[in-house]
Amino acid sequence: MTDMAAQPGGGSARDRAPVDFVIIGAMRAGTTTLHSVLSRHPQISMSRDKETDFFIPGRNYGRGLQWYLDQFDPALPIRGEASPNYAKLRDFPDVPQTLSHHAPDARLVYVVRDPVRRAVSQYAHSWNMGLALPPPDALADTHEYLSILDISSYARQLDPWRALFGPKRILIVDFDALLADPQAQFDRICAHVGADPMPVAALAAHNATSELSRVPRPLLRLAQGPLRPLLTRLLDQRMRDRLRGLAAFGPNRKPPEFPAPLLARLRQDLAEDAARFRRLSGMDFPHWSV
Repeated sequence: MTDMAAQPGGGSARDRAPVDFVIIGAMRAGTTTLHSVLSRHPQISMSRDKETDFFIPGRNYGRGLQWYLDQFDPALPIRGEASPNYAKLRDFPDVPQTLSHHAPDARLVYVVRDPVRRAVSQYAHSWNMGLALPPPDALADTHEYLSILDISSYARQLDPWRALFGPKRILIVDFDALLADPQAQFDRICAHVGADPMPVAALAAHNATSELSRVPRPLLRLAQGPLRPLLTRLLDQRMRDRLRGLAAFGPNRKPPEFPAPLLARLRQDLAEDAARFRRLSGMDFPHWSV
């Protein structure tokens, strides 16, 4: 095990940073899967709440540092969390500075997928949750469209993180590669955060749209709202996944499809950022549609 893992964050256990690595996003790109698998690593304590949103002023930051520290098992040497809201620059621009203030040496993991498919998946997830959304044929140029566009603009999202943490502290993971060869990608992630390699089997689906679409919306809103803190405190990720599967007993809800003109608009609006992200990352992303 490396020195970084033996004493993450540097210094004594008392003055160490509150977290050693953070999966910052992207939303609907596999962050729940990463959190679930890494939580089984014998050296890593993933946060009890999958999305603490602690470093977002106005969310859980006001609960104080002790609340955040209580998210982790003190017996394990490496602390990590996954909050895809951290890579929503348009909505939460202060996250990089806030995290840098508390954990300037943290390692970051940014998992990305086809920007257009990610945008469609985000819309479908929000629709399944019963959120008020414009229909796809009226989505362009709305607040919701600009938010979806922002989250899929990966180069723009990374700009402030690279400025504060430097590119060497940021590991970019391709969602397609994660599905195709999970062992190789988790070997990269473990090495990046200072943990020993861990054998990984085929990945199970988490937050799968097909399963969520069969959970009655009132139950979804309850589980994601008032009951979420209780569920995360009492049940581990495996039990929560099982509970979600048992709750998927309703008829399948099919979200409205994006019309061809909207998909073309998304590709056009994301093309420049996707090209810059390829240059920035040095990765080809051959399966992307943009």
